[in-house]
Parts: sequence; C-alpha cells; structure tokens
Amino acid sequence: MIRLANLTDLPYVIHLSKLESRSIGFIPKMAYKSAITGIKTGKRWSNVCNDKLAVIGENGDLVGFCLVSFGRKSKINVRIGKIAQICLQEDARLLQRGANLLNYVMQLGIPLGVYNWQCGCADDLLSNFFWSSMGWSKVGDRKGISHTNTWKP
Repeated sequence: MIRLANLTDLPYVIHLSKLESRSIGFIPKMAYKSAITGIKTGKRWSNVCNDKLAVIGENGDLVGFCLVSFGRKSKINVRIGKIAQICLQEDARLLQRGANLLNYVMQLGIPLGVYNWQCGCADDLLSNFFWSSMGWSKVGDRKGISHTNTWKP
C-alpha cells in the first residue's frame, strides 16, 4: 500500500525520521505537516506548498515515507522535482519497497509537468547504492555536511 500521508501518519514519520536522522538528515516537523496539509507556516515558508509526503505500508503497518517537492524551476524554466527524503525502516529494505515508493512519487509529478528529478545523498551513505540501482546517475558533488552527491534519473 502506497498513498499520500494524512495527519494520523505524522507521529510515525517523525519517529522514523528521528531513528534514521544520521542517514536522511533533519527536516523540521513543520515541513512534514505542511506537505500533508498543503499549508506552509512560519517565517521560512511561503503560503503555498507544493510538497507532498507519501507513506508505504505492509500488512496494515507503515514501513516508510518519502518527502518530495514539485516546485523548483530551473534556469531554463523547466520544473524540477526534488526527493527531499526517502526512508524505509530497516526491516523493510531490499524488498522493492523503495523502488515502488520512488515510482509512486515520480508519477505524482507527471500531471504537474515534472519530468526532471534530483536528490542529494551524503557520499558516505549506503543510500548511494540505492540511487545507482534505480538507474539514477551521479551528476555532481557539493561540499557541505558529509559532502553531498547529486543524483538524477
């Protein structure tokens, strides 16, 4: 089961994001809530939200989530989707769930005109093998916290 998250999913998403914070980084609770409600709040956020939070479940239990943004336009006026976080709990990995979740959020972008995607992943994480196995190519490095690899499909 893969679907867009609702507010009752928020405690699970926050819990899993804390457990995996070393791998996925930190995003404030407000960002997850905004992706669910469509309303961004706070000084850092605009009044419009084009982020979505999807969850994946198995046997009635959630096992992961993906936070995605559909809003950036490139310098050549092409809309670029960004995978902000994709996370599966440890016992749900390596069983095609990550690929299914990624495919689901990318399909959500098609009606919005999002055909270009990117994500960032620290260069010391095993997640880089996931992006490579999905057919994404590493297109750059960014110096910063743990150095970030930039990937595109």
